[in-house]
Amino acid sequence: MNQLFQQHRFWMWGIAEGQAQLRSIRDRFGIAGLLLGFGLFWSVAGVMLTPTLKFYDRLLIVFVYLPCLYLVIRQFQSFREAVLARKELWLFFLIFAWSLGSLAWSIGVDRYLTLIKRELFFLLVLLGWIVWGRVFRRQLQTMLIMFGALAGLYSLAALIAYPFREIDRMYGFGGFMDNPNPSGYTIAFLVVLSCSWWPRHNGARVVWALLQACSIAFVVLTGSRGAMLALAVVAGSIVLVGGGRFYRAIALSILMSVVALLMINPSLLQRGDSERLSLIRGAWDLVQQHPWRGIGFGSDYEVTAGEQAFGHCHNFVLDTAVQYGVVFTAVWLFLWFWLGFHLWRCRVETLGMSILMVWVFATVSIQFDVFILFGGARAMWMVVWIPFVLALCTDKSQTPGITPSS
Repeated sequence: MNQLFQQHRFWMWGIAEGQAQLRSIRDRFGIAGLLLGFGLFWSVAGVMLTPTLKFYDRLLIVFVYLPCLYLVIRQFQSFREAVLARKELWLFFLIFAWSLGSLAWSIGVDRYLTLIKRELFFLLVLLGWIVWGRVFRRQLQTMLIMFGALAGLYSLAALIAYPFREIDRMYGFGGFMDNPNPSGYTIAFLVVLSCSWWPRHNGARVVWALLQACSIAFVVLTGSRGAMLALAVVAGSIVLVGGGRFYRAIALSILMSVVALLMINPSLLQRGDSERLSLIRGAWDLVQQHPWRGIGFGSDYEVTAGEQAFGHCHNFVLDTAVQYGVVFTAVWLFLWFWLGFHLWRCRVETLGMSILMVWVFATVSIQFDVFILFGGARAMWMVVWIPFVLALCTDKSQTPGITPSS
């Protein structure tokens, strides 16, 4: 009886807390702030939920682009303060302008206005995340928890349906998630993103642990070795740098599970490098042909592996160097590791530690699969850009923590 009473109090507290957070957003930014909050949630959750790519983009227009434009004009001072508060943003704006400027020497590009419009819309998504996340810290934490819960429920549904779908490698239910690799990276990323939260009540802890376990099982069944390796590196990092006894125990269990998986299913290693070395060599040849300026934003290129041609090289750093040149890539890497150093200084806070682990996950992931620097929002865009915007939402002296584990 007492346990039921405690659970009732927990749910009542959750509802009251949610209402208070919504009122806080409405009081600060009005209805436009509520719309933007939903739009930012959709920018990540929609990767799993959207039936079509066009539907995903249309909701971004309604709930991100338009509210963000309105708030930039109506709340210009708040946006200005949020931008000026972080020096890293100025370096990002330089990189962004540089990428658009590279259209001047792009090869075979004839849709300049379309590319510029797409990138300006993408910039609105990033600015919306940064400003909204810096103003509404508690709501940001709640959103990260919701992402983890949604990923667990999505994974549970996929696991239940898996025996009936007659597929070898696990993947999602369409939209962006119709391929094993994007599916694996997306769910693994959301597991890391939400891992800083641990419920206080025993019943909620059991449910949360089961949801996280479903997500990890989903990632394993996708057979995405890059996603599994990134998870293993995150687990190893937690063991080395801390995070509480509970999270260290979870991290050790993940590492042991990876070893057991490789012993049970050695075919993961027998698949070889999937022509990655050939693609890297092909991309490096292109970098040497255009070392300083690259081939320009929006330009297509091909690298071959065996008898097959690819429009990418499965490596973020090399793809960036091909597109924009080595100097641009060096500036981007400086910015990326600058943010990583900032997150390292924030690791004493639970939220800061979580975002640091997301940064670690992204740093490993971008070495192995199809990631591009600037492009429309899609399945794996979040792996690069959500750590970026969340790092800009944190401050060492101000970041509030989520209830830490022991």
